[in-house]
Amino acid sequence: MTDTTIVRSTVLLAALLGACALAGCSGEKAGEQSKTEATADSTKVDSTAVDTTAAAKKKEKKAPEGVPVKVHRVQQGSISSYMLYNAKVEAEETVDVYAHGSGLVKRVLAEEGDRVRAGEVVVHLVDHQLKLAEAEAQVAYRKLESNFKRRKEIYARNLLSKEEYERDEFDLEQARIRWQRAQLDLDHASVRSPISGIVAERMVKLGDRIGPTTRLYVLVNLKSLISRAHIPGSELPNIAVGQPARITTDLMPDVDFPGRIIRISPVVDPNSGTFRVTLAIDDEQGKLRPGLFVTTKIVTATHDRALLVPKRAIVYDDGFPHVFVVQDSTARKIQLDVGFEDTRNLEVLSGVSPGDSIVVVGQNGLKDQARVRVIEGKGLRIPARPDSTEHEPQESPG
Repeated sequence: MTDTTIVRSTVLLAALLGACALAGCSGEKAGEQSKTEATADSTKVDSTAVDTTAAAKKKEKKAPEGVPVKVHRVQQGSISSYMLYNAKVEAEETVDVYAHGSGLVKRVLAEEGDRVRAGEVVVHLVDHQLKLAEAEAQVAYRKLESNFKRRKEIYARNLLSKEEYERDEFDLEQARIRWQRAQLDLDHASVRSPISGIVAERMVKLGDRIGPTTRLYVLVNLKSLISRAHIPGSELPNIAVGQPARITTDLMPDVDFPGRIIRISPVVDPNSGTFRVTLAIDDEQGKLRPGLFVTTKIVTATHDRALLVPKRAIVYDDGFPHVFVVQDSTARKIQLDVGFEDTRNLEVLSGVSPGDSIVVVGQNGLKDQARVRVIEGKGLRIPARPDSTEHEPQESPG
């Protein structure tokens, strides 16, 4: 092989190696570029997906759920108008107990708060001498009775004058009366209750010396309670015996006691311009006591099928009563035209209809056309953040 041939072969080999190297570098760079672009595209896709999920969560978090409220359906019922007056509970039968005789107290059988029956013994007096006196009177009567029987036989045979017979008859009658008086004195040693009732006050003590003017007890009959109201004279034409009434007291604000007018004084007091009305109170469960201050509500008119709205549902705007009526999770603020009212309800003349759902808890601060969420069951649990359920709920009164 010549030198020229060797040189040509070397040059050709170098050219081939350079082209191969050039081709390899370009492929590697192309591969790396493709890989880089793929990674960039993947990152771009992942970023878009993350952004979409965050937006969805943010949108879900901000979605309003409504203000939690409790509702009540409007119903029909009876409601009355009243004349209100303050009064005091009294017992129609209040009796002071006195002894008929005199003597020392041997036993006290009734204490304050005890229930006693009419005729029940409440105090015993020392009665030794009274027993002896009764026995002596009995013996005297029996003796005269026996003598009179013999004298009566003699008179029947006309052996005794009429004058003597009548004198013996009168003596026997006097002896019978003395015996009865001795029996009565002995019976009076046991002081008895004149009525059935409760001992309101006890003044007698063991060992006291008492007489007919000594007050021993005060008894009251809690089954005959009354109250006396003083009413302006201008109302006299509007009051009648038998007129119904309701009696309430602050000690039991949720209880109404039925009553009725039983007496009306025909005289108007010139100093106060009022007349007295006495009302009987029906207290079958025995919750009232004499001395309690009460409010007497004398009924002047009654509407039987009135639309009733609880007072706790009312909100006032510019002095006018309003309620929030819930329909399709939206609370609409409605102004009411009202009539009669009592301690719990208002009579609605216009504004709502029977069966309407009105907000009774959660209406304070509620706006017209606000979105609401009705809570069922007892109580109302209002979330700390009304627009989110991610927080623990807090107990709210109502």
